[in-house]
Amino acid sequence: TIAIYLNMYAPKSFRKILKPFLEILAAIPTVVYGFFALTIVTPFLQSIYPDLETFNSLSAGIVMGIMIIPFISSLSEDALYAVPKALKEASFGMGATKFQTAFKVMIPAASSGIIVSIILAISRAIGETMIVVMAAGMAAKLTANPLESVTTVTVQIVTLLTGDQEFDS
Repeated sequence: TIAIYLNMYAPKSFRKILKPFLEILAAIPTVVYGFFALTIVTPFLQSIYPDLETFNSLSAGIVMGIMIIPFISSLSEDALYAVPKALKEASFGMGATKFQTAFKVMIPAASSGIIVSIILAISRAIGETMIVVMAAGMAAKLTANPLESVTTVTVQIVTLLTGDQEFDS
């Protein structure tokens, strides 16, 4: 929706400000996001949930979402911007509204780029270790409770390969 807003509804002057801001957010190192999760998000969540552990998967998940939204939005907006203007103008010429043009013409025409942006963002999130290590801890336990400390498969692989744990443990 951010990409649609930037492409179809936002004034050009606002787009010129917001687009570089999104790209800067997408390029922030994950260590910074992890530090943000640990120092800002976790204390905020602890004010809501007093029993919340310092390392928890809830703050890591929130910050992971904050990390991938600008990534998807920026790449999707690039895909929408690459759609030929003739398609948009033809839709308007047939009497379609901006909303109809966005969802019936622009998104289907840019769907391959939008899908690629989602796949890239999910791949980045799956391979992410710094946010999880810094915010969610390294407790190797299987739980569905987002208020507890957890780890990821990537962190466990690195831990095993560096010799901190035995393979048969």
